[in-house]
Amino acid sequence: MVFSSKVKKMNKIAIFIKDFQKAAEISEKLVNLDLEIKFFESHNKDIVDYNLAVVDLNEADFGNTKFVGELRLNTKIFIIGYMSKIIKKSHDTFKSSGCDIILSNRSIVKNIESLAIRALK
Repeated sequence: MVFSSKVKKMNKIAIFIKDFQKAAEISEKLVNLDLEIKFFESHNKDIVDYNLAVVDLNEADFGNTKFVGELRLNTKIFIIGYMSKIIKKSHDTFKSSGCDIILSNRSIVKNIESLAIRALK
């Protein structure tokens, strides 16, 4: 019997969200896409294995250019950030720090499935 050396690699999603309700809403939609999801409370060396990150830019621990920049620096991860109100200056700052897409709180739950599919192609 010969076993194939090709193993289907599951897409991994890193979630940087402390708001339990928002995290549950987002992770529920992503689980429906058969994605492996892990919640992180800080930057982690294991993040290198992940394809996509969802970051709450409202949260002080994650919503700063240092955190986003470190996430971008050490990985090839696609970063989706969201904030309560998108202000051009903040949007531009997070975009230049490494966020690929920045959405409002309302849009993230509504669009996370299609964004994840697009980001993981």
